[in-house]
Amino acid sequence: MGRIVFCSRCKSEYRDGITHCPDCNLPLVGSLHTVERPDQPVGPAIAWRGNDPIDFSRALAALKANEIQSYQITEHDNLPYLTAFQPRYGIFVRRDDVARAEKAIREALASKLSE
Repeated sequence: MGRIVFCSRCKSEYRDGITHCPDCNLPLVGSLHTVERPDQPVGPAIAWRGNDPIDFSRALAALKANEIQSYQITEHDNLPYLTAFQPRYGIFVRRDDVARAEKAIREALASKLSE
């Protein structure tokens, strides 16, 4: 049986011979020596929220163009009475990607203003 390699970001396992994570585009490592840091939040983080479906589409396109994985929510993913006073759309990304995602979205939405 071959050696197992890992992605240091998403923690996915791959067989030996694969050199890069296809999702994160990072080189794979032989082991995961991660130290749990309870002071650091874990899980996805919100990169954008809003009510405009066009801005939502532009934000998603910007993330795709920058190869940033995302998870989207819409009002249909929640009970209607819970979202009455909240934005109808949200985009979550990996916590490590938040700064890049926010920058890409900001630039995409700013380019809309100059059209």
